[in-house]
Amino acid sequence: MKTIKLYSALVFLILIFQNSYSQPVVIQRQNMNANNINAIFQNTGIFNQNTALQNQPGFEWPKGSGLHAIFTTGINLAAYVNGQFRMASGSFRGEYSPGIVSNGMYATNSTLKIYSIKAGDNASNNPDYANWHLMIPYGAPYDDVNMNGAFEIDIDKPGVKNSGQTMFVSLTDANTFQHSTGEGFGGGTSPLFAQIAFIAFSFNTPGLENAQFVVCHVINKSNTSWDSLHFSIFCDPDLGDALDDYIGCDTIRQLGYCYNADNNDADYGVAPPAVGITLLRSMVNRSVSQFDTLGMTSFVQTNNSSSVPCENDPVGEQLGAYNLMKGYKKDMSPWINPTSGEQTKFVYSGDPATNNGWVEAKGSRQNCGGTSGTTIAVNPPGDRRFIMSSGAGNFKMSPNEKQTVIFAQHIARGSSNLNSVTRLKNESSTIRSLFNLITLNFSVGINNISSEIPNSFILNQNYPNPFNPATKICFAIPKSDFVNLKVYDITGKEISSLVNQQLQAGTYEVNFDASNLASGVYYYKLTSGNFSEVKKMMFVK
Repeated sequence: MKTIKLYSALVFLILIFQNSYSQPVVIQRQNMNANNINAIFQNTGIFNQNTALQNQPGFEWPKGSGLHAIFTTGINLAAYVNGQFRMASGSFRGEYSPGIVSNGMYATNSTLKIYSIKAGDNASNNPDYANWHLMIPYGAPYDDVNMNGAFEIDIDKPGVKNSGQTMFVSLTDANTFQHSTGEGFGGGTSPLFAQIAFIAFSFNTPGLENAQFVVCHVINKSNTSWDSLHFSIFCDPDLGDALDDYIGCDTIRQLGYCYNADNNDADYGVAPPAVGITLLRSMVNRSVSQFDTLGMTSFVQTNNSSSVPCENDPVGEQLGAYNLMKGYKKDMSPWINPTSGEQTKFVYSGDPATNNGWVEAKGSRQNCGGTSGTTIAVNPPGDRRFIMSSGAGNFKMSPNEKQTVIFAQHIARGSSNLNSVTRLKNESSTIRSLFNLITLNFSVGINNISSEIPNSFILNQNYPNPFNPATKICFAIPKSDFVNLKVYDITGKEISSLVNQQLQAGTYEVNFDASNLASGVYYYKLTSGNFSEVKKMMFVK
C-alpha cells in the first residue's frame, strides 16, 4: 500500500517556492470529449474557445460534426479589498494561471497543470493518472474506495466516481502578468489572490450525455476579506451562425440559455438546438446570522456591436464589468422589462415557447443614464453574450474561507428552435435530479471552510435536500469546544456519528452518504457544550 508521505509534500512545496514569480503562462488545452460534447478547456480560466486557432469556437456538438454552439466561456470573481476594487476575469483570454498562492505570492512549477483522465485509464497508460496524487492536497477529486478519508495510490481511484472523464487544475489569479485590460470582460486590476480548485467532468449516463459539469472550489488566499463578492459565468454562445441568436433565462431552474431567433440556422439547419448553463450550487453567504444560499442573483447581457453604449462589452472597463455582474447595465442603469415597466436583474426571463413573460421577441428598453429610453418592439437577432452571477453587496469572504460553485453546460435539440428551449429546460431539471444521485468526493471528512469566528452556534440545513445518496451538512461554532454531530432515523436510532472531536472556532462542512440506507426522513443533531440543535432531512432513492 502506498500513501502520500509528508516528505513528498515538503519536497513538492520546496519546488514550488523555487518558482514563485509573475510570468507569462504557457497555454495548455485539453479536450473534454467523453460523451456527445467536445469542449476545449484552457489553463487560464476559460473554456469552450479554441485559442490555438484565431477567433475559433471550442464547444462542438454533436462531437465530430464540426458544428459549434459556444464560442467561449469563463469564470469571474470581483470584490473590494480594503476599499480597492479587484477582479479575476475570464472571458476571451483569462486572467488565471496554473498554480497556487504561497506566502502572498504566485507559486507554480511544471506539475501544476491540467490533469485529464478517462474511464479505463491507469497509472501505466496515463501519466496524469499516475501523478494524480500530487494534486490531492489542492482539491483534486477521487473515489475514496475504503472511505478512510485519505488518498491511497493502490486503492483509491483518481477522478469523479463513475465519470467518463475528469479534469483538474489548480488556478490562481495571483500572477500579475496575466491581469490585462485586454482580457475582454473588465480586466487589469490588482489580483484578489484567489486560489481555485477547478474540476470539470462528464458522464455517458442516459440523461447526462449532452452535459458537462464544472466545479470551482474558491479559496480566499489573501490576508484580507473580500467585500461585496460576486462570482459570474461569462458566456459568448455563438449557436452555429452567431448573428441570429436570442438569449433567455429561467429563474426557477437557475438556467441561462441561447437559442436561434428563427427556425433555420445557417450551420445547424432547420430546428436548431438550444444551449445553456444550469447553476447547480451557488455560494453561501456566511456573513449573515443565518447562512444564505445565494443562487443565481442576476442574468444580464452584453454584446460587441450594440447601439446602446451601456450594453456594449466592457473591454477594460473594470467597474462596468462589475456592474453587469451585479445585475445592472455598465453605467448602473437598471434593466427594464418593457412588458411590465418594472426594473429587473433577470433579462428575458419569460418562456419563448409559450410567449409568456418577457422574451426577446417582445423587445427591450434602450436606456442609459437612467430609466428612460427608446423601447424596441422586437429585438433584432444578433451576437449575444450573457453573464449569470451569484453574489451580494453584504457578501464578505474571509481569509482562508472556501466557497463552492457547481454548474453544468448542456445542449438539447427539439422539433423547432422554440421546442429546443423547452427540451433544454426539461434537460436542466433532469440534470439537477441526476446530479443529486452522484456521489462527489470533492471533500473528505470534516472540512474547515472558514476560520473566521462566528458570533453564535449555527446548524445549517443540509444541501441538497432532498438528497440521494449524498448530502453536506454545514455548521459553525463560536469557540473551541468538543463537537458531536450525529444522524438518527425516525425512531431515534443512531445511524452515524459524523463528528466526535475537539474543534477550533470556525465554520465546517461534513459529507453524509446514505447509500446503504432506506429512503425516508432522517435527523441530524449538533451538540457542543450547552448548545444542541436538531434538523430534519429527506433521503429519496
